[in-house]
Amino acid sequence: MDKRLTAQIKEFALTLGADLIGFANIERFASAPPKMSPQGILPSAKTVIVCAMHHPDAAIELEGGEHGLSHQMESYNVQMVMNNKLDNLSFSIARYLDNLGYATVPIVSSNIWRYNTYKELTAVFAPDMSHIYASVCAGLTEMGWNGIALSPEYGPRNRFVSVITDAELEPTPLLPGGTLCDRCGECIRCCPTDAFRKETNGVKTLRIEDREHIFCNKNLWRCSWGEHFGLDLDLPIPDRIDEKVILDTMKKQGRRGGEYGVCLKVCVPPDLRFKDEGYTPYYRRRRYFAPDDAPVSRIIYDKMCAFGCRYLADRITIISKEKALGLGVDIAKKLKEAKTLILVSAKAGGGMSSLPDAEKWRTVKPEGEAQSMALSFAAYDIARIVEQSGYSVLPCMTSISSKGASLAPWEVRPGESVYYQAVVTSAPLEERDMYLTSDTEVPEDIDIKDRLYDVALENGADMMGVAPVYRIESLREQLMPLKDGEPILNARDKGQIFMDYDPAVTEGRRALLSPSQYTKSARSVIVLGTHFPAAVSARAGKEPAESVGPYIFSQFQVLREAERAGLEVIKTLRRAGYNAFMTHDLLGMGSFVGSPRGEYSSPFDGTLEAAAAGLGQITYNGSLFTREYGINQRFICIVTDAPVAADTVEPNVIQPAECADCGICIKACPMSALDFDRRVTLDLDGNGFDYVPLDTVPCQWASRYALTNRDGFMFLGSKDDHMPEGDITPDTLADTLKKRDPTLKHRPGTAEQCVTQCPLSYEY
Repeated sequence: MDKRLTAQIKEFALTLGADLIGFANIERFASAPPKMSPQGILPSAKTVIVCAMHHPDAAIELEGGEHGLSHQMESYNVQMVMNNKLDNLSFSIARYLDNLGYATVPIVSSNIWRYNTYKELTAVFAPDMSHIYASVCAGLTEMGWNGIALSPEYGPRNRFVSVITDAELEPTPLLPGGTLCDRCGECIRCCPTDAFRKETNGVKTLRIEDREHIFCNKNLWRCSWGEHFGLDLDLPIPDRIDEKVILDTMKKQGRRGGEYGVCLKVCVPPDLRFKDEGYTPYYRRRRYFAPDDAPVSRIIYDKMCAFGCRYLADRITIISKEKALGLGVDIAKKLKEAKTLILVSAKAGGGMSSLPDAEKWRTVKPEGEAQSMALSFAAYDIARIVEQSGYSVLPCMTSISSKGASLAPWEVRPGESVYYQAVVTSAPLEERDMYLTSDTEVPEDIDIKDRLYDVALENGADMMGVAPVYRIESLREQLMPLKDGEPILNARDKGQIFMDYDPAVTEGRRALLSPSQYTKSARSVIVLGTHFPAAVSARAGKEPAESVGPYIFSQFQVLREAERAGLEVIKTLRRAGYNAFMTHDLLGMGSFVGSPRGEYSSPFDGTLEAAAAGLGQITYNGSLFTREYGINQRFICIVTDAPVAADTVEPNVIQPAECADCGICIKACPMSALDFDRRVTLDLDGNGFDYVPLDTVPCQWASRYALTNRDGFMFLGSKDDHMPEGDITPDTLADTLKKRDPTLKHRPGTAEQCVTQCPLSYEY
């Protein structure tokens, strides 16, 4: 086993924000069912890495309550930030190991699972593998009676993520078992759906080496009544609950909203719990509390700035309780011991785009989402360091961040927006207004391309290429006869989540775009590429696990990472006085893929632009091949008026060498959407690339709307397999969308067969 690599991964994970990290040798998963086992996902696996992040205590202790109050929460929604940050952690560790040559599969934090039984797998709500069980295997936790994993440090107030690898790392010793849950019965007494007494079926036993962990075998449909499906907890709770009962109730009563996890709220291990009736009627967690008269360490301010810089914040503003109240915000309303408000803010956008109004989402959406997520990470890490210093914190205070413009106003230019995140704390911090960036230009003695390359790689990109605008314009002209005016069907669900699909379908026409429409004086197109581990493609849908979750996760996560790198590049360009806009689909050639995290840009978006920027070669399935990563990377394009030196186009060697006699992608597409007979040769500075047109409407039938399960959705248990007869019209699409499974409609899962079956995804 590699002890040095084990230590390096620990340091890497802790730097990225993990509170706990443990390692499990694969033998500890011997009793896991193959469909939910790490060795089923990656047969060569030797180690599972598990990381945990801690739920801030005040968000658990002060929010929610019994029954209807469980629907009332604000700071508790920090769990969504934690999920996103855990995703970043899992994906970053996986890429770290993949770069070292180890087969590695990152597992998503949450929200990709099989709702119902699948083949021989009898579990419901089954993820690819259980992070809860994996945390026990990795020596971080023991199981509580409530089915939640308890750590000695935080009790149940953790969220976990896992990474599977064939690197042989040093295992963490197991906890003894039976030391953290004393069967106090609080979870049984307080559960709003009575899930620990009604419809239980004995106990579950988790066996790891010579240890057994025994906990309640709940009916997870009952458990999900409020917390997952958002049904009203003030309604009479049926004696028997299954999927049909939940969906029938949804149709009759509608959805109230997500529920606070009461079993998480009331559970504290005996060594950690204490009562403070004036604070909460439930147990509090024993931790370090800073004395009221203790000075605040200066290191807190330094770490705030460090987190702000890491996550692309422009400013951190600390406001006293009294000043906030004078500005109309009572920060003690939820945290009575509150003394200060921390606002983390950043500007995004700016400059004048010439895109038609209907197309401006291409640049606004990726930049805004990247900035918003980065700020949420900064605010969460700031909350963590303040809490670790002995103070209470409530992060994710959206009711306050929505008033950020009056609390910490910015001067904005046309097209700019300001994003805010708010943290309320009991720490008596000094009032400060700390600006983290300036509007200074890049020094003249530094080549702007070198500076942008460094910025891109520092923020998560693996590669950068530059195309002069004329190359992109040439591509557009060559593609116009083939793609401009192509029909596009867009469907919107007017119904609620978990209710029958109520479609509104509109028909439009594709309009190819020019760099000059992003900014009139466009001179350069910068393309950033970020890779994901090859093992997620190689193992997608393969026996014995038949898992596609890691592939789906990697597709949306790699785009998030590319957006973050792109965000800092465009900020650097704007500080140097240039216009810059980022988009996944500069030419407007692209499509969308449906996923449990929402729609994301397709694997083929930006690939032609990347070829024009000299990053690689086009394949028949529309992917970009690079020598380093095969077709396992995704792109973000940046249009700018900066004069950035162009890269040369790579000669086409992959198509005649690999694609010509293969054709797997053409045959694998369940919709026959790749039209090989209509292929054309595109010229890029004298280099010819065959481009095989993708028929968007049938492609989206499978990949965006998941109306057939043949493009990977079958591996998540979907029974929907609706194949169109004849042409797909708006009426055809609308009528078929009405047939979608109401439970699964919100969580479609696609592992594009034209990509996952391509040998270039794992043989290069």
